[in-house]
Amino acid sequence: MSAPISARFDESSSAGKARLVIEGLPANAVGRQAKVELRLHVNTKRSRGIDEHRSIQSEQFRIAGSRHEMLLNESLHQLYSHSGRHIDIDIQVHIEIDDGLIFDTKLHTEVERQLLRSPAPKEDAEKLIEPPDAYNFRANLRAIPARNRMIVMVLATVGSILIAVNSLLGVHDEFVPESSTFFYDHSGSDGSESPMMKSLFGSGGLGLTVWLAIRAQLRRYMSFELGPQRPFPRRGERRLARDLIRGKARVALEKTRLRVVAVNDEKGQYEEGSGTKRRTVSFATPFRGVVIYDQYLPYIPAHAPVETYLEGELDFEEMFEVLYPPLLTSSSHGIDLRWEIQLLHPLFVDQELKCSCAGLVFEDFLPRSR
Repeated sequence: MSAPISARFDESSSAGKARLVIEGLPANAVGRQAKVELRLHVNTKRSRGIDEHRSIQSEQFRIAGSRHEMLLNESLHQLYSHSGRHIDIDIQVHIEIDDGLIFDTKLHTEVERQLLRSPAPKEDAEKLIEPPDAYNFRANLRAIPARNRMIVMVLATVGSILIAVNSLLGVHDEFVPESSTFFYDHSGSDGSESPMMKSLFGSGGLGLTVWLAIRAQLRRYMSFELGPQRPFPRRGERRLARDLIRGKARVALEKTRLRVVAVNDEKGQYEEGSGTKRRTVSFATPFRGVVIYDQYLPYIPAHAPVETYLEGELDFEEMFEVLYPPLLTSSSHGIDLRWEIQLLHPLFVDQELKCSCAGLVFEDFLPRSR
């Protein structure tokens, strides 16, 4: 039997200690031992989503009345609720009362703690962190060193052969009995499956792998790396743009744009397939993004240091106002934050540098009014 309990956070203590206030404990439980646990719970809203929770704090207590207060440690300042498109994050209170019987009484409720954010920017967060890459393959191929050009040609040739062979295997195995297949069987979760479809998915995965390897070679038209490493910026801090990167191109760069962007990701997992074909799929979907720095570079001569053409400073204030601080139950579930430096060029494959979030201070993201 469950009781209509409720819980709230009281952060107004003069001693500086926040409390979890629980009300509505059952009268017939007075004098019994109980355990209260505060959890962070991620609900994955996709079909066949995998939920996850993390214990924040717990304590044993003896019920003395309908109300109980638990002093909270500093981790409360790093908790908030979230209702998103792909995941919800709830702060849950679980109470287990020892009835002296086989089955103990278990009570559950949720407590809200919202972080006020500025309206989401108009930019599409997904396109912000993964901008469409327009380039000319032949021009890009001519701009990279001869060794890398040869690697691209070998990758393209070998990849094409493997994809062709894989497709032929799929066609062959589609039209022969199960006992005569070479590679793809006819069995699936519903008792039958098309070898040609299996081959198609296999060729798609192989083609993507080959293309990623080719793209890495096409980026060799220049060196592009992070400048001196520094911790994640603090709120109110500014940094010189020229300290961001170190880079030189083998050819002149025209109509180039250098941007620094940051996004929040909703992260979770779901299952697909069934039986022996069941697998767990992880996702990270951007849902909020900001542009921290954006400079157009009309012309940079070959072999000239790109950083010497960067002007001004980076102001991170909008990032702290608009984005959420990371809130994860594990590396696969919750809200994450990432930021990167992008060099966008109309003729060559774009360059990207992932920046570290080491040293991030959660309190910098709290609303100024707190």
